Amino acid sequence: MVDLARLSFGAAAAERDVRRGLDAYFIESSAYTQMSSGLKTILVANRGAGKSAIFKTIAHRQRDAGGLVIELAPEDYSYEFLSSAMTRELDGAWAKLGAYATAWKYLLLVLIMKEVTRRHGRLRRGAESQIYSYLRDNHAGVTEGPFDSFVSYLRRIESVKVGRFEAGIRTRELQHLYKLQELDHLIAPLVRVCERSRVTVLVDELDRGWDSSEDAQAFVAGLFQACMTINDLSPSIRIYMSLRQELYDSIPAIYDDAQKFRDLIEVISWDEEGLWRLIAGRIRHTVADCHQRSDDDCWKAAFTRPAWSFRYMTDRSLCRPREIIQFCSHALDHARAHSPKRSVRITPRDILAVEPTYSAERTRDIAAEYRFGSPGLLGVFQTFRAGPEVWSRAELELFLLDMATGSVGLTPEARHWIDSREPESLLELLWNVGFLTPAEPAPGRTGRDAQDSADTSAGAAEGGIRGDLDGPCGPAAGTGPPGEPGSSVGEIGYPRRAHRPRPAPHSVSHFAIHPMFHRFVMAR
Repeated sequence: MVDLARLSFGAAAAERDVRRGLDAYFIESSAYTQMSSGLKTILVANRGAGKSAIFKTIAHRQRDAGGLVIELAPEDYSYEFLSSAMTRELDGAWAKLGAYATAWKYLLLVLIMKEVTRRHGRLRRGAESQIYSYLRDNHAGVTEGPFDSFVSYLRRIESVKVGRFEAGIRTRELQHLYKLQELDHLIAPLVRVCERSRVTVLVDELDRGWDSSEDAQAFVAGLFQACMTINDLSPSIRIYMSLRQELYDSIPAIYDDAQKFRDLIEVISWDEEGLWRLIAGRIRHTVADCHQRSDDDCWKAAFTRPAWSFRYMTDRSLCRPREIIQFCSHALDHARAHSPKRSVRITPRDILAVEPTYSAERTRDIAAEYRFGSPGLLGVFQTFRAGPEVWSRAELELFLLDMATGSVGLTPEARHWIDSREPESLLELLWNVGFLTPAEPAPGRTGRDAQDSADTSAGAAEGGIRGDLDGPCGPAAGTGPPGEPGSSVGEIGYPRRAHRPRPAPHSVSHFAIHPMFHRFVMAR
């Protein structure tokens, strides 16, 4: 009998999980390989897809290899402070994107110079001693944080842009600031020093506190440009940034630049095989009896019905690691709360019992991701409560038209961006969020029928795997019996569905509410 008393699926957030053994069970995906090798430097994914886990692992392993690592955490910058500290573009009449890119370059170069000086001590010889002299003369004894240096340089540019100077003086001063002339003579010696110890700078979670403001967009787009510029200096200097998919898609300046640097952008995606390995690795790490066991055996040790459990949970996720970890953790807590023993396996009954809590948490989290561009999205989800289980395109577009014209009740915060919006635009938004998923026509089935189906008893659930809904990690083409094309059969004879990209919404004729959202919406 396997002792599961110490079983844990870890923290949902990598910054907390790094102390619990993240490096031991980290999955070296293709995204990690591309980033750690320096072939890609921009990491794009939705929340909970593993951006921070990749960055934390890169940082840990680069330090172990003797490299210099600089991590800029979310608390190092603040969009709210930027908005209050800087003159609005409408008031100051100055183009901010170039200024933000320059300020980022200034900040990153100064941080790198400080780090190499800290590692190598006072640089006394030749041109390299100029780095030490510059820091001594300009930054010695100053207790400012990274963001203070950024804002300070940005204000210098702003003061010239909006200040009262003669045209000639202003032009010369701006050229001096935009070209970073005070650092220009330090670039060559800095590159030489960095060749002794590779320097890695990681800027993670730029979406924290995102408010879609003018300054926030210029802030992120400026970093994108600065990364491209500094990474061209030397293979020994690498600036990495992570970006949420929504931000990447919604900032025009980034999208325009991305066309030129497409080969440097890595997008994270997960399939069922990766999620199976993810959970197995965490079981193996925390359960001593599973240290030498296969992935399938780890699942069998922790779950009474591993095949059904995995299918049920992945069908109720957007294929993000954080969701599966969260679902498993809730189920484990429930199993232990209803057993006198701490060493207890997770049953389908535990998974069904915690599904409402999990669905409510994830639905609110997803709505919160889009709160700046689409505030009140949670209320929009709930308007589907009385609708059918399966919508034809015509029915759905008519309902969305009613929503846009005011016939469907919404909160005031949602009303201001939905009013007069085209049904196709609303449909695409709900599709991109993950709320809508492809469905086969099912005439006669109502929303209440769907609720009854979702409330299947544990006994019925144990009898088999529900197969009437396509999983988010790939359509149902890979869900056939073991041995069919598109399946990956493990030792327990369970086919993990092969990853296939979602179709474009315009090619879908019938829609359903994704099971994760459906459980929450129908319960309200």
